[in-house]
Amino acid sequence: MKSLLILLVLSGPGGFQQALLTLTGASCVEELSEDEVQRYQTLAAHPVDLNIAGRGRMLSTGLLTPYQVASLLDYRARSGDILSWTELALVDGFSAAFVEALREFVVLGDRDAVPGHREDLRFGQTLTLRGALRTDGSAAGGAKYEAVLGERAAAFVSVRNTLSDPAVGFPTLSAAYYGRRALGQLVVGHFNARFGQGLLQWSGFQLSGFGTLGAFRRNGTGFSPTGSYGATLLGVATDWHFGRWTLSAAYSIMGKLPIVNLTRTWRSATAGVTATSEGASLEARIARPDWSLFGEAALLYSGKLMVQAGAYYLPEYGHRLGLLGRWYGRGDKRYSGVAAGYEGPAFGLTADAGWRTDTGVAQYKALLRWHPEREWRTIQLRPEFRLQARYRPADKAPLRVDGRVVLAAERGPWLLSARFDAVRCRDFAWNWYAEAGWKAEKAALYLRGGVFKVDDWEDRIYVYERDAPGSFTVPARYGRGWDASLYGAWHLSRHHSLWLRLETVQYPWNRTSKEGRMEVRLQYRYRM
Repeated sequence: MKSLLILLVLSGPGGFQQALLTLTGASCVEELSEDEVQRYQTLAAHPVDLNIAGRGRMLSTGLLTPYQVASLLDYRARSGDILSWTELALVDGFSAAFVEALREFVVLGDRDAVPGHREDLRFGQTLTLRGALRTDGSAAGGAKYEAVLGERAAAFVSVRNTLSDPAVGFPTLSAAYYGRRALGQLVVGHFNARFGQGLLQWSGFQLSGFGTLGAFRRNGTGFSPTGSYGATLLGVATDWHFGRWTLSAAYSIMGKLPIVNLTRTWRSATAGVTATSEGASLEARIARPDWSLFGEAALLYSGKLMVQAGAYYLPEYGHRLGLLGRWYGRGDKRYSGVAAGYEGPAFGLTADAGWRTDTGVAQYKALLRWHPEREWRTIQLRPEFRLQARYRPADKAPLRVDGRVVLAAERGPWLLSARFDAVRCRDFAWNWYAEAGWKAEKAALYLRGGVFKVDDWEDRIYVYERDAPGSFTVPARYGRGWDASLYGAWHLSRHHSLWLRLETVQYPWNRTSKEGRMEVRLQYRYRM
């Protein structure tokens, strides 16, 4: 039942979490930001109907490229409704693995009607209230209101403060209308703007590394409304569709930033030009069944030139090779260089060699991942092994090696997992935890406990922890101690849902005295 999905989005090693990694290109959840996870949680709570949504609505989700949207619209016009996920995987530009991840955020309505001559105008509202309290007396709270009118319109209002910043921030206000013909969408308020490979214009989160092949290419999908607490653009944005052409224009009063983009889509390629008050860029991509090319060149009015280009090659089903080169221009703090990698059904290896563009300091990174899935009798086994190395010759501790082993097993409603992290950099650091969980249609409960030893801040280990939708908890383990948490979710009725998280972190073995903490978080959601 799709309305219950948001209850269980983080209920196991697969599902929402795996779909999130597939679509973002991140190698682990710890690489993501709170805003990006919240965006996908909102999409999961309000899935788009691929049999009804127009071009503007589908592009605004950020899930599909302009080429995929054009391919899907062509297929709908020729064949009508898509009746199954298997059929969706046959649409040009949609692989089986991509469709499997997409299922967490879209639905396939099967109402018999002529495409383009029906409307889904069901009105839905969601109000979320949350609060947190620590033993040191710090407190935080927040509220978010979401409203949707089928695939026609959406609105978001959110406000909060945090445990580290008690001041209530400026609220996020965003409203969007999705057209069906020439007008693709109109967004008023806060919005995201993501074009090309992000060299010239990309608001919101983007991965800083290239740990997976999915991170090589960014999915620039234009404007979209946002309920993110960290939105940086505020103004008006609009898209207009003229056949295969899309004209996008916006102005943000935050930063006084005008944005214009013109994109042309062909059967197996897209090309677009973007201009802002800072510069202009040209982006293109070509997609074929067994290979693809992508790239963007941006020239700032100050004379700075940036280029990023790459390629994918699929020698056989389930296997992919990738290559990426980038140059960010003089004075830029990012690392220019070359990255390459391979991904198979259960194995991935990427390597990245570069230098910080402003200083010339070298950096070499490599990531190996092995994540087979097995079924033994009625038990699903999901082990994972991850080894990452980073070498910076200019650093005081030039080599950092991170190893991770995860063992997870699931049988019916029960889940048992354990994870061990080891780091060698300034010193030797490690973190271990075990977790037991139970999930059902209307409830989920998880208990986690672990110990850690991290004596140097440079060796800190980030560990993702379960939290209510709209919250993102990735604490840095530092010191010597233990931690425990209890997470519960209850779907009380069709309208009411409740989440509770209890956590404690203590440092009895720390080399210097360090005070522990206890924290409670409560979240309530009303949906109508």
